[in-house]
Amino acid sequence: MNAFASPPPSDGALEVRRAVQAARAATPLHAIVLAAPARSAEFLLGLGLSAEASYFAEPGALELVGLGRVRTLSARGAERFRSIREQAERVFAELPPSSELRLFGGFAFQAGRAESELWRPFGEAFFALPRLTYERHGDSARLTLVVTAEELRDGDVDAASELAARVLAALHGTQPEPLSAGAGNATLREAPGELWRDQVRAIRDAIARGELEKLVLARRIDVELGAAVPPARVLERLRELAPKCVRFAFDNGGPCFLGAAPERLVSKRGTAFETEAVAGSVRVGAEPTSRLLESLKDREEQAIVLRKLLRDLQPLAESIEHAAEPEMHVLKHVAHLRTRVRGTLNARRHVLELVERLHPTPAVAGVPTERALQWIAEHEVNERGWYAGPVGWMDGQGNGDFVVALRSGVLSGNTLAGYAGAGIVRGSEAESELAETRWKLAALLDALGVER
Repeated sequence: MNAFASPPPSDGALEVRRAVQAARAATPLHAIVLAAPARSAEFLLGLGLSAEASYFAEPGALELVGLGRVRTLSARGAERFRSIREQAERVFAELPPSSELRLFGGFAFQAGRAESELWRPFGEAFFALPRLTYERHGDSARLTLVVTAEELRDGDVDAASELAARVLAALHGTQPEPLSAGAGNATLREAPGELWRDQVRAIRDAIARGELEKLVLARRIDVELGAAVPPARVLERLRELAPKCVRFAFDNGGPCFLGAAPERLVSKRGTAFETEAVAGSVRVGAEPTSRLLESLKDREEQAIVLRKLLRDLQPLAESIEHAAEPEMHVLKHVAHLRTRVRGTLNARRHVLELVERLHPTPAVAGVPTERALQWIAEHEVNERGWYAGPVGWMDGQGNGDFVVALRSGVLSGNTLAGYAGAGIVRGSEAESELAETRWKLAALLDALGVER
């Protein structure tokens, strides 16, 4: 093994060196677990120690950051869920059985609809096993370094060890200077409102003919910022602006897809699972949020989502529980109707089996699903890419957490392509639905420092 060059390494470097020296390559991949101080996930991202990064942070719970890549998985087409699951099983077979590592990534909303220049770096499905994984839960944290058997055998571990040492030293160090506060002046560009009105009219006509029951129409807003804003700063602000949402980011060494999701697609531990049906929207502060509970249109929209979710889960579940009435899910800018669903599976299953069965929900596509997807592919002006797709993590036991990638966009330097949608049902009004898409982007734009 090559020694570290002088000057003498810091305590963090010595700790990493000793751990690597003690490692034995009994499997193709070896995981080295190091104790680490608890810092925010955004702090670690803001250090800029790796161009390839993954980030997934649950409100008041688990925070995860992945830096660098040891293994990558990708897939295309209708079989992409099954393909990723099979590739993941092969990757985890390379690790010791006791490993608690995760793969991070996600899926495009639709197969064949991530071909544009904006979405090409992410593909239709992409997951990664990070070189370094930082895991924080409350006041405890750990850092896991992954090295290959070949690297250990050949002594080719300097780069990996140096990255781990730098991360440890930074985590033990003092708080750095605050990240840039905002973007200053910004220019927003969006499709003409008449296009939106025409599309809503066409959807309502299809509903009247019985072709659709509901369709979720999405739109893109392009933002040119006055200055580049680091993704870590946006996520740091989203912690404050969207404290009830799951924050996520995926950076493949170029554009960064990030957001704050208000809706969990599915969480699975063993045979226990949790999901939720979220739909209906009202702007917080503009009118009483209780209006949602009194709105027949919003109640119908949310009921459609719940019925489809329960129907999809029924063949896999031994038991399913949910409240008889929806609750209010009040965020900073928008409130929704939500029904939480819990249950037990009737067999051991991989989380991606549930993801594939549940995606896309009527909350992001429509009913009937296939007709809604066809309409979206034929009529929406911009590819959704990963917007409204499932993003999250999975482990070697087939457990995982996935959210619906809403309130999101692609940040690249000083530009953002932000996406939002609205559910169109019988009785929807084009202007109010257009306004709804703007509310939904409020937290992301505020996090960028954009004045609206």
